[in-house]
Amino acid sequence: MTRVQISSEAAKRCYWRWLGASALGLAFAGSVSGKALDEAVAEDALLGVVVEALAAYTIDVSANLNAREVVGVRIDAPRLGRFADLPINDLPDSSELQDWEVAYSLSEIGGLAIFANPDAGRTLTPVDFLAQWLNGSAAERALLTFHADDFATIELIQRVLTGYGYPTLLLYAAAQPTTAGEIYATAAQRLALDTRGARRYKSDIPEFAYLGERVRRNTDSLFKPDGNQGDSSLARGEPAVFQKESLGDEFTQSTIREIVVPGGVALGETAQLAVTAVALQFADGALQLSDSQGQIWQLPPLDTETLKALFDFVARSEAIGSDAIVDIDGDGRVRTAAALRDTDAGFALMEADTRPFDYVRNLDVTKSVIIDTGVRWFAGSAAGTLQFDSEFEVRFLSADNMRIAQTRVALEYAYKATSDTVVFEDSWGREAGRLHEDLDYAGLGTNVAVVARYAGWIGLFRLLEEQAVPFVHGRYAFMKLDKTGRATPSRY
Repeated sequence: MTRVQISSEAAKRCYWRWLGASALGLAFAGSVSGKALDEAVAEDALLGVVVEALAAYTIDVSANLNAREVVGVRIDAPRLGRFADLPINDLPDSSELQDWEVAYSLSEIGGLAIFANPDAGRTLTPVDFLAQWLNGSAAERALLTFHADDFATIELIQRVLTGYGYPTLLLYAAAQPTTAGEIYATAAQRLALDTRGARRYKSDIPEFAYLGERVRRNTDSLFKPDGNQGDSSLARGEPAVFQKESLGDEFTQSTIREIVVPGGVALGETAQLAVTAVALQFADGALQLSDSQGQIWQLPPLDTETLKALFDFVARSEAIGSDAIVDIDGDGRVRTAAALRDTDAGFALMEADTRPFDYVRNLDVTKSVIIDTGVRWFAGSAAGTLQFDSEFEVRFLSADNMRIAQTRVALEYAYKATSDTVVFEDSWGREAGRLHEDLDYAGLGTNVAVVARYAGWIGLFRLLEEQAVPFVHGRYAFMKLDKTGRATPSRY
């Protein structure tokens, strides 16, 4: 045997790719039944590279494991692939992370972390791999979750990936649980290995729960959308699903029919931000923003339980297409957004919902609703800090003769976080003239100021979500925060 001398890192990478391809080519000469199950595989930056090599090991590949043409074919070979309902940068939420970690700790599942950049160098230690992972882009952080019974197949997949120069870290048999949890929490690409055994495994983890399911006809999703294009299956038990824009304003008519005339609190503004955010991070019990100039911006102090509750609300709000947070019906029954249920923030918002009719008693209306109308974040007086102002309205609603929700009176307020003060600005609506001259506008504003305070954070989180600002460093610790607080009552 001739010994190969390799003198540079670039040459080493070329050698390993050649060696992997050669070995795979020898295997390819035998019986081959693995294949690409859909045309999109060819365009996939990761799967398209390894599909032919995996075929040598009788492993199929799919860019959408839930595609109708894929699910409709009997599963005779393991299938490596993605899910349309887990697009890139759809990072796990807290409940998914908890379920994954529990199953991992019981050695029921494992993960193959893939740093999808063959030019990144060969990472050997878990510490080095994790550091490289956390500093990588979404296109580089891919995690293949698998059932423990499929470990032998995963070893073959890892062999193929290594042959093409991709650094990998095999997480198995409950080893390195913190590293495993941190990788799952920040996995921007969530792949799975679909096998008969994996399908029999009962779990709420999406990478298993979605296996064998077929997308709805004429869609690319397993879920039925509601009228706001959210996932209707997630909206069960929530307040009536609506977006605050559908209430209209002083010049635009509402489109919400009376059967779902909303009440309570609904926050849906996207903030304006004076800096260009490139990353969100969690450190020392606080969230920080990094801008395009490399500066770290400190955000106003807020307890971590509330931060987590508001962050979770935005994620769920985007998923179900609803701004509604709380609604209390005429019988005192309370419905609160799931992400804010049994939290101190949720309880505070529920109490704010009860205040408007303590101050405005003489209107012939059925509901009140508090909505945000503007959020602006800007540089604070202290260097390296951000602060915000927000605007909100307290509206009083009833239905017109076409049973469409109408705003009879709206009270406009402005809130300044720096001084934690609320100022009444104006009122409008066809019944604004009926408001009592001695109405305590300031008292009402002060009693619902918590809505404006939380609206600032929700608006910021919405902006970061819309702009896909990465949240990787510190995300694992943040997602594991316990937000549990005061219990939400069934009636108030």
